[in-house]
Amino acid sequence: MCGIAGIVKRKILEENFYKETLKNMTDSIVHRGPDDEGHEFFQNCFLGFRRLAIVDLSKDGHQPMYSDTKNECIVFNGEIYGYRELKKDLSHYPFQSNTDTEVILSLFQKFDSELPKHLNGMFAFAIWDEEKQQLFCARDRFGEKPFYYATGKNCEFIFASEIKAILATGLVDAELNDEAVYHFLRHMYVDSQQSIYKNIKVLSPAHQLILKDGKIDISQYWNLPAEELKISEDEAISTFKNLVEDSVKKQLIADVKVGAFLSGGLDSGTLVALSSQNTQNLTTLGFQYEGDWDEMPDARSIAEKYKTDHKEVALQSSEIPEVLAEVLKKMDEPIADTAILATYTICKEAAKNMTVVITGNAGDELFGGYKWYQKEKEILEKGSANPSLLPFYKIGSAVSEKLGLEKSRHYFLDKIFRAKFPDIVSYQKEKVHHNFSHAETLSLLKTNQNYDHQYPFNLDKNNLNTCMKMDLTNIIPGDYLVKDDRIAMMHSIELRTPFLDKNLVEFCSALPSKYKVDSAQTKIILRKAYGDLLTQNILTKKKQGFGAPIADWLKIPEMENLTVKILKNPSSKIFTKLDFDVVQKQLHYNYKHWSLLVLGIWMEEHA
Repeated sequence: MCGIAGIVKRKILEENFYKETLKNMTDSIVHRGPDDEGHEFFQNCFLGFRRLAIVDLSKDGHQPMYSDTKNECIVFNGEIYGYRELKKDLSHYPFQSNTDTEVILSLFQKFDSELPKHLNGMFAFAIWDEEKQQLFCARDRFGEKPFYYATGKNCEFIFASEIKAILATGLVDAELNDEAVYHFLRHMYVDSQQSIYKNIKVLSPAHQLILKDGKIDISQYWNLPAEELKISEDEAISTFKNLVEDSVKKQLIADVKVGAFLSGGLDSGTLVALSSQNTQNLTTLGFQYEGDWDEMPDARSIAEKYKTDHKEVALQSSEIPEVLAEVLKKMDEPIADTAILATYTICKEAAKNMTVVITGNAGDELFGGYKWYQKEKEILEKGSANPSLLPFYKIGSAVSEKLGLEKSRHYFLDKIFRAKFPDIVSYQKEKVHHNFSHAETLSLLKTNQNYDHQYPFNLDKNNLNTCMKMDLTNIIPGDYLVKDDRIAMMHSIELRTPFLDKNLVEFCSALPSKYKVDSAQTKIILRKAYGDLLTQNILTKKKQGFGAPIADWLKIPEMENLTVKILKNPSSKIFTKLDFDVVQKQLHYNYKHWSLLVLGIWMEEHA
């Protein structure tokens, strides 16, 4: 992929300090683009770029790139899928390269601020319009590519692909954002609508930003469909297959070697099967866990079926603390997703002989793959219980247990559950992706904070698709895509996610949930569309997820040492934000313990 950076300030060209500052910014993100760098200087705007060459490897892909009129200049991070088809309708434009970057410039001349609506892909870009003295910025619909911005000490507008580039200017204070710390403790990642630093902002997915005369105007250019499709199952499967296969073909286009991650699940198995039909000698990579967590036997069965060049990597227990510290040192924000170590290790291996890797991210959210969707379906079917009767239900449960009345006890437990979570939205918000509770988080924090993700659509409590949309617009851009982009970029490789094709997402999010989940099965449409491409074991096994045996990891001697060094040391930086005594009560070798350790390690490096 690539890295972008820039500074906008009146008469910036007259101050030599800013040229060195821009160079510091692009140097800090050299890992995002080791192949080339570029800088352009206008009277009121500086643009910087680091290039990872994927499409058109020639010097014609150099950025910042000017339009044919030399009025517009762009820095662009991402890939526009289907850009060659778009180019056919732009015959008026005198193209000088075979890049998707130049297609964006042409479309900007044609559509101006409506440009993002015409792009399908992953992107973050900034276009300086010299005539209008205006900066136009946009980020892709799902947050695959990052875009951070800040106001500097001298009223500069500063933007970059990564936070470290903004901090490299020395113009923005690195004060931690207490709201972001609150969200991290609650959910194990920083929300996609803010950053870990108080003075650095993030442009939300599906949003665009216009800077003109010192004023910032931000607007949303796209949203998920509001209306549900009326469609038969046969028509749904046919349309689904066409969209998936079209996306895979588009995302395999590159002028460098393309591989695929293969975890042994439905999503990656399907993508490898389809990719192997379009790519000769496909290389697949998997991560091998120990014991029951190991899915590599299933991955090997797919690799053998499609004759891929399959490679596997693993971590020894003794390596885990070292790799964890290495990853968190390079991450601009704390993230306690347990898959960060596997992702780091597998990306490191991938970088040895490929530049682009296909991943199966977002399949669970789009096709209904999580077990909590089945639980939410049950909530919809059973209805709620009266919350005011919760004390009575608890007494009934306790008495039933004491008397050995198992049927009665289950009755009251069910009532307790449905009184606590009377609808699917409350269950999704309070139970799913849950770490510390609100009350626990307030007891941990030294400041009184509260923060909730804001959803750009109506939270319909009577439609199961609501929960899938919530996951798609919350944990996907806040956790999974952050993990993938930052870690892949540490190794200068690009991860592509065919399931996040705009047309496929719009179709799946509007598809009635009955085609995705029922009480017996998840991912119904994927199984019916591509079950014949997979092995029987993959089709019938329970969902495992790309996680880790946390309890075992935390008991590794070197990890125990980290807990003592950081979480049992009152002078550690984490205790500038958290209460020491409360933290000591939460060290039980579970996800809460893990998330506290991750935050502690990260703060020692970055706070």
